[in-house]
Amino acid sequence: MIWIARVAAALVGLFSLAMGVMVILSPVEAGESLGIGALSPIGLNALRADIGAFFLASAAASGAALFGGRPHWMLGAAVLYGLAFLGRVFGVVADGAPEGIATPLVVEFTMVVLSVFAAKRLAKG
Repeated sequence: MIWIARVAAALVGLFSLAMGVMVILSPVEAGESLGIGALSPIGLNALRADIGAFFLASAAASGAALFGGRPHWMLGAAVLYGLAFLGRVFGVVADGAPEGIATPLVVEFTMVVLSVFAAKRLAKG
């Protein structure tokens, strides 16, 4: 069962790393894929900094869990993705469901489940 937890942590880490690198290197394209855009140079900078930080923090937490012997760090990734998920749910309730909302909801919920599972299983060794 431990190998499944490692795979779960690796999936969260690799997805988060890929998204973080994409946002840093190609913020306009990444923003478009996320449904957000840079309206000014400071907005472009915010995409790199804020969105990049979200994903790279999740990747770092996954790496610490997998390679640093800190399985509880997966809970950091779970909190980040969980808050994003709750923010989207609030948005749906407040503003209605925009087209395409199902995909990010499923991705974020999956990241939470994988992160919590990995944290619990990796902690048991």
